[in-house]
Amino acid sequence: MDEKDFLDSNSEYPNPQERYELTRRIQRLIDQDQLYTIHDTEELEDMVSLLLEDGDSRRALRAVTHLIALAPYNGDAWFHKGLALAHLSDHVGAAFAFEKAVALNPSDVEALMHWGITLDNLGKPLQALEIYERACALSPMDDEIHFCRAISLERLERYSEAETELHTCLELNPEHPEAWYELGYCKDMLGKYEESLTCYDKHIDIDPYNANAWYNRGVVLSKLERYQESIQSYDMALAIRADFASAWYNRGNVLAAIGNLTEAIESYQQTLCIERDDVASLFNIAMAYEELDNYPEAIVYLKKCLAIEPEYADAWYGLACCYDMIDDLCSAMQCIMKAIELDDECADYWHARAEIEYAMGHIEQALDSYHTSLSLDSSNVHAWYDYASMLMEIKRPEEAVVALEKVVELEPSLADLADVHFELACAYKAIGDTENTVRSLRHAFALDSTKRDLFKKVFPDLYKHRAIREALGFK
Repeated sequence: MDEKDFLDSNSEYPNPQERYELTRRIQRLIDQDQLYTIHDTEELEDMVSLLLEDGDSRRALRAVTHLIALAPYNGDAWFHKGLALAHLSDHVGAAFAFEKAVALNPSDVEALMHWGITLDNLGKPLQALEIYERACALSPMDDEIHFCRAISLERLERYSEAETELHTCLELNPEHPEAWYELGYCKDMLGKYEESLTCYDKHIDIDPYNANAWYNRGVVLSKLERYQESIQSYDMALAIRADFASAWYNRGNVLAAIGNLTEAIESYQQTLCIERDDVASLFNIAMAYEELDNYPEAIVYLKKCLAIEPEYADAWYGLACCYDMIDDLCSAMQCIMKAIELDDECADYWHARAEIEYAMGHIEQALDSYHTSLSLDSSNVHAWYDYASMLMEIKRPEEAVVALEKVVELEPSLADLADVHFELACAYKAIGDTENTVRSLRHAFALDSTKRDLFKKVFPDLYKHRAIREALGFK
């Protein structure tokens, strides 16, 4: 073979060994800066194609640059330059090259497609959509154009339109695995969870070893509260890719949601093996330990969170709650003050501060903190209930009545509503309102018959009255 005639344009590539030797000669030619000795544009085009097929984008770029110098109006050369630059992640240069290719060959659908993809990669999805429109006008039955349009529409969060494009893509090519995957994502974003699940299953039928598909399937199943199936999907993702940190993390979240806190901690620990400074995992481990009443361990992990992210207000809040539970009130107060310093509009922080202040005997400060908490979130049932309980303990039953009635108004189906009505009866009794006392007791007894056993002990004066006993169903 003549050293200068690297490829015979009228024949296929040689056998593998000859192809390897040919590739090596092309590489040496480029590395020795001998490209200037090649003037045959067809020969250069074949060299560029061969290098691109081998993934040798840097040498391909050098060869195609020389080709363009010889034939600046060669649209295919500009297209190949765009491919080389795109592979090298020079999206700006690639976009320019593809634009030149399209200017020279306006009906080149492939060049239009790659131009659109490059614009999308540059964060210009609107411009990409304009290019895809041109491509679609030339080739309306090309499934890949509809797929690319969908990707740009997803970036714009126009999920309904993306969904339509993906349906069109799949009508043209039902075996397009990426389209099923992206359709699953769109339907998830649109809240169509059952349909999303079907799409991910279709994708997995075609590509069963895609860890991301199993992961997304797990996310959708957790939204459907099908937790065991969700865990199984995360397990499949992890069987395929053991270092999938997000799968370990979300698996932990599902386990925590169903109360398997020890297993959840183990999952979060796996996340930390992969991403040792993952603050979300550290925080969730702390919360799991807190729910297990293991406050010392919770404190350890919250401190690890804060060592990495010292302005993590929720971690300071969690630390305050843990210190409160082990009666270290001074530390609890320091932590809740730090949380409030970082976010003084969080009602929960002020609620926690009120409880700590009350435990420290700072009654007026606690009242002020409750007022602030409830002004920030007047629908917080638990804050109203705790506030009412404190008011009863400090002998302010009139205000307690208002707070307890607010609890009943906000959450008529509260699990502890029988307790609320019983306390409300105590508050009404304390202000001498017998009628509302009896009314509240009737509600409490209807919700929880065991409250009847407390009547004689807590309300001995009322128990003496036969009419009241009869009104409440006592003999």
